[in-house]
Amino acid sequence: MEPDPEEVRAYMVAKGMRRPDEDSAVTPPEVRFFLDYKHRDDAREAAEAQRRRQQEASWKRAKAAQQAAWEHKEHMRKAREWGRENGHRVGTRGRIAAVVWSGYQQAMGISL
Repeated sequence: MEPDPEEVRAYMVAKGMRRPDEDSAVTPPEVRFFLDYKHRDDAREAAEAQRRRQQEASWKRAKAAQQAAWEHKEHMRKAREWGRENGHRVGTRGRIAAVVWSGYQQAMGISL
């Protein structure tokens, strides 16, 4: 099965092996090159596109995790601050007592 000469010509132009303004007939070596390498290049482009999609998904997950960690850190800081303001003994690190945490959530009207 002979490939479409226009497709061969466009591929050769994309590879830089033929000038875009060259309108001569496609040569047999160009057809052989097209048949030998076009499928490989298409597979490589598809794999690269898949890797890009996976990388973008990974970046989105990482950004969401980073945002969630930042929000958690902020809630912890605010809960400690709220606990101190309301007479509870709250450390600067470690676990926050359930009484303080539930009181903070009720006061702020949130459920975490």
